[in-house]
Amino acid sequence: MMKKLPFFITLVLSVHVTYAQEFSNLVFDATVPPTATTVDITFDYTGVSTGDVFEWQLFLANPDGSPNWGSGRNIAYEGNIVPTSTGSGTQTVTINVFNTPVDGEVFTWAGKITLGADGSDTGFNNTGNLVTISSTASTEDFLNKKSVVIFPNPVENILNVVFRVEPLEMASIIDITGKVVMKNINLTNKIDVSNLTQGFYFLRTIDNRSFKFVKK
Repeated sequence: MMKKLPFFITLVLSVHVTYAQEFSNLVFDATVPPTATTVDITFDYTGVSTGDVFEWQLFLANPDGSPNWGSGRNIAYEGNIVPTSTGSGTQTVTINVFNTPVDGEVFTWAGKITLGADGSDTGFNNTGNLVTISSTASTEDFLNKKSVVIFPNPVENILNVVFRVEPLEMASIIDITGKVVMKNINLTNKIDVSNLTQGFYFLRTIDNRSFKFVKK
C-alpha cells in the first residue's frame, strides 16, 4: 500500500523595504549653458543619522524624465557627501561638471542616501527633476544666479541666504505684482518671512539681481 505523503504549500512573500531617509524640495537651475563647469543643487533631507552619506548625479534623461542608465552618460557626480546635521536639514552642494554638456541634451537629477549603520541605501530617487543644456542660456546670468543661493525653497519661516562671492548688505522682497512687501532688509544670512502670505516672491539685491522663492 502506497503511503500518502504530506503536501506542503510554500508561500513566498515579497518584501519591499522602505526607508525613513529621503530627499525633498529640490532647488536647481533648470537651464544650464554648455560652458558650465559646476552645477548647484539645494535640497531638504529627513531621517539621517551619523555615518549616512548622500550621492548626487546628473544623468541623461529618458523622455519620461527617468534616468537613462543604459546610456552611461552623466555630466556631474558627487558621492560621500556628509550631511550638515543629523535628523532633518537643508543643504546646498556644488558639483563639478566632468563631461562636456552638449547643446540640447536633457539630464535629470538622481540622488540616494547610503546608511552608515549597515551600508544599505535608498536607491536613486527624485528623478524627473530635469536640467536642459541650452546654448541660448546666458553664461553671465547663470554665474550671477550662482553667486547668491537662497534656501529652503519653498520656505515657511526663515529664508537662508548664502553668498558665493562678495556679500551684499541690503535687499528687498517683492511680490508677484511688483509690490515691495519688505524693504531695507539687512542681509545677515537669515531673513524671517513668516509674516508673508503664501505665494511667489523675489528677493531683489541692492545691485538689482532677483532670486525667486515660494512662501508656503
